[in-house]
Amino acid sequence: MNYRPESPDMVHVRHRSYHPFDYHVPTRIVGGPGAVAQLPAELDRYGIERPLIITDAGIRAVGLLDPVLTALTAEARTAEIFDGIASDPTTHSVEEAARRIREGGHDGIIALGGGSPLDAAKAAAAVATSGRPVLELVGPERITTDPLPVIAIPTTAGTGSEVTRFCVLSDPASSRKVSISSMRVLPVLAILDPELTSGLPAPLTAATGFDALAHAIESFGSVWNNPISEGHAKNAVALIGRHLLTALREPENLEARAGMLAASCIAELAANSTRLGLTHALAVPLGGLHSIPHGVAVAIVLPEMCAFNEELESTRYTELAALLSPDADNLERAVRELRDAAGLTSRLRDWDVGEDDFAPVVEIAVGSDNTEANPRAAGPGELTELLRAAL
Repeated sequence: MNYRPESPDMVHVRHRSYHPFDYHVPTRIVGGPGAVAQLPAELDRYGIERPLIITDAGIRAVGLLDPVLTALTAEARTAEIFDGIASDPTTHSVEEAARRIREGGHDGIIALGGGSPLDAAKAAAAVATSGRPVLELVGPERITTDPLPVIAIPTTAGTGSEVTRFCVLSDPASSRKVSISSMRVLPVLAILDPELTSGLPAPLTAATGFDALAHAIESFGSVWNNPISEGHAKNAVALIGRHLLTALREPENLEARAGMLAASCIAELAANSTRLGLTHALAVPLGGLHSIPHGVAVAIVLPEMCAFNEELESTRYTELAALLSPDADNLERAVRELRDAAGLTSRLRDWDVGEDDFAPVVEIAVGSDNTEANPRAAGPGELTELLRAAL
């Protein structure tokens, strides 16, 4: 691909320094088949007596809530349930969850589901103790009081929300995605039980898997990369290359499901300290403005970003390509081949996105710190070219 930079001084690899850095993730992580059975003991460990389960109606309908309730019942524990979180959580649903927390006198949260319920639960735990509206918490480190403790149980392998300081929400008033960013919202515990992901439909397995892959690749390339995050990123890429297609072909394969769940968590352990890159800078507004599922938007843009960055850092990305596919020497090509094999073949045009729609997406992306983290500088012209390439 031939990208035409806006100006000559845009064509450079930004300085990437391995010092200084401050890596800190306070979340305990436990995992393995049947790990959810440890939940009553973990509630006791954190002194949670009146938990509220925050999830979505779909999780409840397909029975993924049942193992949690069974674990609690086995130890004569109970919990109330709030399942009003939509697949794209809104600020309104967070306010409603916070109201339920306060009215029920709950002292802790069990967050169950994909990134949407987990992000909403973390935000609601903060709103409930802060006494402030959720929109006042949007932005970096605006939370000044400790949220209620959150135990996060992911049922998808993609967002890594169980170990991240971010809560991504939709604001209906502005029709945009907004983000809370604070180390205070990190869950106290993440429970990674692959049995809860074994029934995940193939399209969702593929889309969430590509979200995790993007987290790892973008963190590896970030100008804020550090030795700890780089090790996590490379491990996550290797796990995804080894397990994603198996998880798609053999949905009940617990080794593959455990591998993908670990990859998702590890990729976010990397990205939590580095931010991401141009893929997420563009995918977030594509989801907010055009309702493209996040993982799908990521899969559409990721190879284009890899091509853009590889033009100046081909040697560095060759290492990732080999981790993703042993015979690969080009990351863009390896990502495209995996994307096609995973069935993620849609383009922007398939979501009724055309060139006339680029400007507001680019406007949001330009102001994103994900764009700032990308190793190759990109302005409106470069971002527009990436979207054009993804049509």
